[in-house]
Parts: sequence; C-alpha cells; structure tokens
Amino acid sequence: MTVEKFKTLAEMGIEDISEIEKFSTRQEGDMDILKIYFHRDPGEWFAKSKKFKFKRQVKTVRVNEGKVSYRETSESSPYFLRALTELEKLADEMHTAKGRKEILLDEIDHLEKVMERKIADIRRQIEEL
Repeated sequence: MTVEKFKTLAEMGIEDISEIEKFSTRQEGDMDILKIYFHRDPGEWFAKSKKFKFKRQVKTVRVNEGKVSYRETSESSPYFLRALTELEKLADEMHTAKGRKEILLDEIDHLEKVMERKIADIRRQIEEL
C-alpha cells in the first residue's frame, strides 16, 4: 500500500496507514465528522483515534421549476469525500489481503483463548469447593 494512493490521508497527518483499524462518519450541524481508529497495542485500555471536522458547503437550489423559490442545502466538502474514498479503498485492500483463511484462523485463536480462560475459571471454582 503506497502513500501515493492515500495522498489525502497523508495530508491529514496519517503517517502509517497500516495502523488504521476502522473509521466512522457522522454529521453534526454544518460539519461532517470523520473519526479514524488505530490498532491498539497489547495492554492498552483505550483505542487510539483521531477526529477530523469538515465544514459542509452550503448551496442554494431551486425548489420548483415554475416559481422563483429557492432553498439552501448543504453537501460534503470534496476534501472529506476524497478522504472517505481513500479510507474505503484501504478497507477493501485490507479485507482482500487478509483473506478468508486468515479470518477463520483468527477466529480459532480467539475461541481457543476464550476456552482456556473458561476452563481456568471452572478449575478455580472446583478448587474453592
């Protein structure tokens, strides 16, 4: 994954795109909010994240063709849309690169850890009896 493909993210200060885990968007008033979450290191309680705010562009559009009534509407900024496109492209690449086999192996590893903890808990309860 080259930096050239993710120029907007680099401009936003995202230095290592491989650290991105997920992202979310929402709209608050006249702002689009983009929150990018990064991989959490073992032992960290909270996920690392960065929040970006983008001002929405206000446009006046005609409501009825026969009358002169206009209405104000807003749309996302082109910069926000470019960042979103790059994040979606990155998510697609990460998903296809990982592959179904690796996803299933990760699920098995997680299940094994859960089972080990449960067995240890049951053994502890038996010892207490």
